[in-house]
Amino acid sequence: MQLLAASESFGQCLRRVDACGTIVRDTRLAPASGVPRHAHAAAYACVVLDGRYTEHGERTALDCVAGSLLTHAAGHAHANRVGDAGARCVNIELDEAMLRDGPLRALVPFLHADRHVALSPMAVPLRRLSDALAADDDLAPLQVHAAALDLLCAAARAAPPDAAVRRAAVLDRVVDCLESDLAAAPALDALARVAGLHPHHLMRAFRQQRGETIGGYVRRRRLEIADAQLRHGELPLVDIALGAGFCDQSHFTRAYRRQFGVTPGLRRRTC
Repeated sequence: MQLLAASESFGQCLRRVDACGTIVRDTRLAPASGVPRHAHAAAYACVVLDGRYTEHGERTALDCVAGSLLTHAAGHAHANRVGDAGARCVNIELDEAMLRDGPLRALVPFLHADRHVALSPMAVPLRRLSDALAADDDLAPLQVHAAALDLLCAAARAAPPDAAVRRAAVLDRVVDCLESDLAAAPALDALARVAGLHPHHLMRAFRQQRGETIGGYVRRRRLEIADAQLRHGELPLVDIALGAGFCDQSHFTRAYRRQFGVTPGLRRRTC
């Protein structure tokens, strides 16, 4: 099985646009052709502008016609069989750093799942993307970027939420609550009320989704903020420690050394 790097795809590339952390690749697939089994190294969305193809996954076969938008998590294996009229497809990839931070993280539950959304071929976001790809002036890359985001938002709203998406949204609320005051993070019972879950279920879901415990998340984020203050500020160490929610400087020093492998004092002296 072939693993495609970021922005790679099969077929004739009609246009590729890189702008604002978004890679958009407009591709024509030949009539009655086959695309071998492959996977993409990054999560992506693919929208069919015209024609059709059938995607064969592990257990499913999806009929993808004009207006179909598919999202796949990184590593999803599939092969395609193109229809007699060929197909024009546009792949959209967003930079993972942009997805982790800022408003684009709202698209993560949609882009990091395997979905098939059926939009009307005449839907406004599809026409906007097609028009943007046809433009060739200096503003065209920005227009393509905006049209791609508009299309992804429209498709995400049209997709029925599944359990994983709802769980991710719940945990996002918990993280927002934690981030609002990391130095005095809410107790588990209060977070459970925010999530609408039993405390035990919240702890398990958080660890499964984010790969760390709630307490581990809070400690890591406190230390990351303290590290930034050490490197870019002049606050005394004791003030940084107390501001990060540690009871004293020695407790802060031990936690900082476990996280970063050096003491806070050494970090400051080497910056």
